[in-house]
Amino acid sequence: MSTTSNQVFTPMISVTIGNPLHVAKRFHQSDTMNFWKAPVVTYDYVKKMSEQPSPDVYLVDVREPDEVAQGSIPSSVSIPLSGLGPSLSLPDIEFEDKHGFKKPGKDQEFVVYCRSGKRSATASDEAKQRGYTNVKNYSGSWLDWVAKEQENQKKNNWADED
Repeated sequence: MSTTSNQVFTPMISVTIGNPLHVAKRFHQSDTMNFWKAPVVTYDYVKKMSEQPSPDVYLVDVREPDEVAQGSIPSSVSIPLSGLGPSLSLPDIEFEDKHGFKKPGKDQEFVVYCRSGKRSATASDEAKQRGYTNVKNYSGSWLDWVAKEQENQKKNNWADED
């Protein structure tokens, strides 16, 4: 027995993702963690740091050793991003034994840079998560440094020719 109908069968799919309030709370928590961004410093700020190093301020290169071998900003110290978090969690003496310089204090100025600014942003977050309160990001990083240093060199060469 066959009947003809104009009804169309549409399957219903139901997806349950959990308690909506719980999901919203999880989203809100992770969303708020992403609101913090380290203050950004400029080439001029870092240039002064490199010309007048201070034991109270750290300029930290978070590039990998093979990148650092190609050059680095004067007066910077190297802690690769791959080991930054664990290193900042070390006791002071172990940190100094591993890196050859004193571990920065939690409220000490701490400026990070990398090649282009992406890893330095991650590094500033790593430091912040470990309780460092005075972290700054040189977002232009190594590429900006090299470009500005070359510009300055050209200006100096032109000034010498006059």
